[in-house]
Amino acid sequence: MARRHYWRRRRPETIEDILAPLFGLLSLGIVGYVLTHTAQIITWGIIVLEIGGAVAIAAGAIYVFYRKRKRASSWKLDDEKTLYMLKGMSPAQFEQEMAAMFRGLGYDAEVVGGANDGGIDVIAHKNGKKYYIQCKKFITQQVTPHDVRDFLGAVTNANNPADKGFFITTGGFTEMAKRAAEGNPRIELIDGLGLVEYYKMAHGNGAPEAPAPAPLVGTPAPAVTLVEQHANDCPWCGGHLVLHTAKHGERAGKQFWGCSNFASTGCKFIRDVQEVNA
Repeated sequence: MARRHYWRRRRPETIEDILAPLFGLLSLGIVGYVLTHTAQIITWGIIVLEIGGAVAIAAGAIYVFYRKRKRASSWKLDDEKTLYMLKGMSPAQFEQEMAAMFRGLGYDAEVVGGANDGGIDVIAHKNGKKYYIQCKKFITQQVTPHDVRDFLGAVTNANNPADKGFFITTGGFTEMAKRAAEGNPRIELIDGLGLVEYYKMAHGNGAPEAPAPAPLVGTPAPAVTLVEQHANDCPWCGGHLVLHTAKHGERAGKQFWGCSNFASTGCKFIRDVQEVNA
């Protein structure tokens, strides 16, 4: 009986079999390089650490600068909050606030409104000219053409005219009301959006958070308004005192007066609201 011979096929080499010797040689090469270039490796390590430290310091400085800019920008008046705050005032408070706004714009202004004010709530003077101002604190209501024509009549009254009139409302004007004033340079209509722009100019666009508005229906707004800040100067740097509401700590929710120069100069003077009202 013939003997059978069985031949074993040789197992093909895998990629691991091929690369294993190469990895071994590479490891020996790295070890050899480290042993023969120890001083150079230490030097490069120190350089890398120094560069990393410099980058970390620069990144920290940029982060601090960014936080300061972000904090400063958060002090700017928010348009929507400003308009909401103005709408939350009583009509009398709104007239006082508009007089204060015009004083902030360089006018000499005083409130004259009353039961028989003839549609004139504030009278302002600047550069020898007289200005009449009517203030309508509306929430959703719009000014009618009848209101505009009556005010224009007061501005052009032959017995006691003004050089110009400003009709200000926290709401808006109907299309007919706009047409009633169209083309007449002696009257300017200022709606809610325009009022916010004037208000920001009067406050240097850098006033801090406005005081919380009073409920639109029911109890009146707090006795302390932004009008009072113009009569109070910071005794440390001469800046204006502006109203804040504490958000953190044991005084959270309470109001206080702080210097308006905090964001620019870092002045940290504060005064309790009770001290101003006393």
